[in-house]
Amino acid sequence: MALTVLNNISSMTAENALSNTQANLQKTLTQLSTGMKINSGSDDAAGLSIVSGLNANIAALTQSQQNASNGIGLLQTADGALSQVTTLLNRAVTLATEGATTGITSSQATALNTEFVAIKSEIDQIGQATNFNGSNVFTSNAPPTFTSTQGSVSSPLAATTALTSGSVTTITDAKTGGSLVFTAVTGSKISNLQTAITNAVTAGTLSAGVTATIDGAGQLMISSNSSTDSLKVSSNDAALGAMNANTPSFVSSSPTALNANSVIAAGAVLTITPDSGAAAVFTATNATTVGEMLTAINTGASTANVTLTGTAVAGTTAQLNGNGQLEVDDANGNISSAVTSGTVSALGQMAGINGSSNITTVYLGDGTTTGAANTQISTVISGLSAQALNLSSDSLTSSASATQALLDVTAAINTVSAQRGVIGASVNRLTAATSNMANQVTNLQSAANGLQNADIGKTVANMTQYNVLQSTGMAALQQSNQAQQAVLKLVQ
Repeated sequence: MALTVLNNISSMTAENALSNTQANLQKTLTQLSTGMKINSGSDDAAGLSIVSGLNANIAALTQSQQNASNGIGLLQTADGALSQVTTLLNRAVTLATEGATTGITSSQATALNTEFVAIKSEIDQIGQATNFNGSNVFTSNAPPTFTSTQGSVSSPLAATTALTSGSVTTITDAKTGGSLVFTAVTGSKISNLQTAITNAVTAGTLSAGVTATIDGAGQLMISSNSSTDSLKVSSNDAALGAMNANTPSFVSSSPTALNANSVIAAGAVLTITPDSGAAAVFTATNATTVGEMLTAINTGASTANVTLTGTAVAGTTAQLNGNGQLEVDDANGNISSAVTSGTVSALGQMAGINGSSNITTVYLGDGTTTGAANTQISTVISGLSAQALNLSSDSLTSSASATQALLDVTAAINTVSAQRGVIGASVNRLTAATSNMANQVTNLQSAANGLQNADIGKTVANMTQYNVLQSTGMAALQQSNQAQQAVLKLVQ
């Protein structure tokens, strides 16, 4: 080997080796301080990608477990309320049974009816006051109604309106599990569809109380008077148009489409009555317009030509809907009636439109699946009130009325029991889903740990090795630098 003084190859080799040792030692110390063997993309690019995906799955599933827990809490709140309602209804059965006999006096019948009325009021109170996380569980959940988007006030439908040959109208009923599919043929009319629905109710395919009527706005309305029904209606018929579920609202039955300039005659009165408290009465003191009436309702104050008597109902709004109808909505579910009276006006009578049942949906998933069937558990929570249970008109003032009340209360008990069954089934599903997700999280975490977590024993051994190599490397570098001095002996 030639002796040179310009380059110390031994020193350079020792320096490179020492640099690599120090880099490995730094990496090892980082792994020990963090407990992870992947601390940057350069450590293991593929491993980091896998671990990031696993951690995202774990985060989604952990939150889904919380979603399920919240959903169970809401459903158990509803079930607890319904349990109290069942207790009240059982007491109502006793009262109705006692009142159905002819051997009681009128004063006794009055006493029975007083308690019966109190029970109905308490059911209403439970329905209005049951809350979970600031949201009411039952309020404003009227039975579902579907109204055609065509056949508006400017072009009303009638029983004799022809349907499109070959069109299909489908009605499914979650309560019965049945489905009616009506396929129009040449000559089919709306009346034929109405007859088919009536026959389906008789056959038990659709629930009792499902009806198909043409409302005051000239629209086909398919609805149910049972608060436990969950109807779905679809149609591709050109005459009917799509069937859309309406929110709780009151829609005017004006025979012609309204606009903001439509005239409301002097003396016309629109009354909005809350479930409790005084009504808000809007009176057209002079001939006015729909636009001005909307302003009065939305501001809750009198205008130049509209006088407000009473206090505006909180949460009430008014608008012209797509069919050119005056629509009064209540965000608080507090309106029991909204009607026009007095001098005939462009508004016409106000018809109450039922809304869809409250659907509680819990999202469960890790982001790798799609579709409601795979990621959601939904529960229909029907409206809770004496009216929703078909008890509002019942009384115990006579033997005959008590007998009818007994039938209605018994049916209400069955309705509540069915609702509790639906809720219980959903609670069981959510509980099972929670356990399954907990198992998934455990296994995903185990997989992520295997990829990312440092083997402390092995890492400590590596640290010891690199510490020794660092010491020997520094000694070697020192010796290689000193070895170059041997060249001086040749030139002495």
